[in-house]
Amino acid sequence: MEKRNKKAITILSVLIAATLAFIWIHSCMGQEESAEESGFFFEVLGPVLEIFAGKGNVTELFIRKLAHFTEFFGLGLELMLFMRLVLIRSPKVIRFINAWIFGTMCALIDETIQIFSGRGPMIQDVWLDSAGCFCGVLVMMFGIMIVDRKKKRSYADAQDDR
Repeated sequence: MEKRNKKAITILSVLIAATLAFIWIHSCMGQEESAEESGFFFEVLGPVLEIFAGKGNVTELFIRKLAHFTEFFGLGLELMLFMRLVLIRSPKVIRFINAWIFGTMCALIDETIQIFSGRGPMIQDVWLDSAGCFCGVLVMMFGIMIVDRKKKRSYADAQDDR
């Protein structure tokens, strides 16, 4: 493995661990603390999101669900890039499935943590988290494909210039 890839894998591993810590620490919050945080983000983001969703369509519940999706979307981006670096010789579909399954397992752990923090775990949140991860993995996979195509074109152009 190239020295550059080892460094990238290490940095990405730390980033994934930090993302999971962020997600799981928030799951450890009690109901009151979580509601307070949701209220804060509702006040800050509500007016902006109402531009897109329409006046009165943004609720605290919407903000909480958006947070679930967004956290796991970011995790999906990171996981797909990680799989690209680690499983470099594996087919794209295997990398995709591995990243998505890992993200979904993290979502299950997230909701399990909420059992012990006195909050109500919900299967719909696992589905929402899994969908966020799926979308993140998909976006990163297409991004990787675009970058790989550009590299191949650049290489082919350099060969033609000889």
